[in-house]
Amino acid sequence: MRWFLVFTAVAFAVTGSASAELVARAPDGMIAVAPTGKPLVGFVRGQGLVIAQRAGPERWTQQQVTRVSKGSRLAAFKAGAAGPVAVIIGPADRSLVVVRREGNRWLKTPLAGPLGLDLSVGWPGLTLDRAGLPVVAYTRWHSRSLTSQLILAKIDVRGTPHTQRVTAGGWPKSYTPPPAAPVIVRNGSVHVVETYGVGGAVGTLEWIPRSHTWIGLFLSAGRGGFPIGPMFAVPGRGTIVYAAWTEEFPGSLYGGFPVTLATHGREITENVVSERGVTTGLAMTSHGPELAANEWVAADNFSFSFPAPDAVWAGTVTGGGGSELDGRLAGLAAVPHSGAQDLLLSRPDGLWWFRSRSLPVHVGLTAEPRDDGTVALTGRVQGAHGGHVTVYREHAKTRRETVGTVKPGAGGAFALVDSPRARPIFYRAVYVDPATGIPYAKLLRDPVE
Repeated sequence: MRWFLVFTAVAFAVTGSASAELVARAPDGMIAVAPTGKPLVGFVRGQGLVIAQRAGPERWTQQQVTRVSKGSRLAAFKAGAAGPVAVIIGPADRSLVVVRREGNRWLKTPLAGPLGLDLSVGWPGLTLDRAGLPVVAYTRWHSRSLTSQLILAKIDVRGTPHTQRVTAGGWPKSYTPPPAAPVIVRNGSVHVVETYGVGGAVGTLEWIPRSHTWIGLFLSAGRGGFPIGPMFAVPGRGTIVYAAWTEEFPGSLYGGFPVTLATHGREITENVVSERGVTTGLAMTSHGPELAANEWVAADNFSFSFPAPDAVWAGTVTGGGGSELDGRLAGLAAVPHSGAQDLLLSRPDGLWWFRSRSLPVHVGLTAEPRDDGTVALTGRVQGAHGGHVTVYREHAKTRRETVGTVKPGAGGAFALVDSPRARPIFYRAVYVDPATGIPYAKLLRDPVE
């Protein structure tokens, strides 16, 4: 494991401003950035936890750091002063283990499980204290009674967990295991954010320690279904806390899966930033909070199955420096002291890493069916400098088809005419920035019938 020993020494030398690099031939993973700016990517391959680090331009080294049970998945991933930390959920969501480096070896700290058949853990959240030690929040959920218990675990330098029960009495109940996330605020205390849904009502609370107990403050509450995926929370300036999550809301005005960003400062506000998506990252950048979510479309847009069997994905980054990308976003992380952000994009050939201070390019696309059976495709690339636009016919279960490639004209405008063989069909326009390699895109949310 010698390559981790040079973790700090080479960090500044190999990051620079380069971008658009293939990390691994893996379908999914998570990204973390060390305090030095070093990017790392974690993923599960077979029965091994693999961590990749950037060793130079277009060079990533991979190492299996520990074995995991078959059916395990990576739930959270961070990098601190002592190195990377991973949280692994075991098979059937009935166990939870924290993996971190200690010197030349890797320590595994069990937090839960193996649990009984009617018990499971909710999606855990991870943050690191100033020493790089893990702080984990998670719930234990009973499938029969729907009751839950929120737990905060702090792991010391010896790998010993020190746990606190944040909630008691089985509250809140939830149709699905409530996801949770810890966040360290300016005074050094740890708050915990969790979200739940039961009986047609949803709620998101920020739990704040007070003396020897916890006080729950609602960040959001109303009608809804239940949470989907992880919870994310990050500190902002001063005492501000940001939180982001997804919930299923059948029959809502937001397409069934609204993504919400809540802000707790002097007052509490919430905004639906995506009408149909799954939250996959939240980072505090120089542009403010930026949220990564994967939106999707399907032939049956009124289906509330998740994920839809014929889904086509579009990675989006919302916020002051956001845009839409070609592929599914696996993660988003801020680069310390630089104003840049790292993106991990899952594409058909594997996981791709990108670093950029902003996402200044935006692609627009419209499709107009004609009486002769053709489809007129027009669009514009705002912020384009050279390069080409490729328009695709998107298919979930087969490889997408290229309609054509054109060079943007004046003002970034482009146009194509397609003669599709079958309908309905979704179109996507992709512009790869020649300077950064970032694949900006626009996926039409409605099919051409």
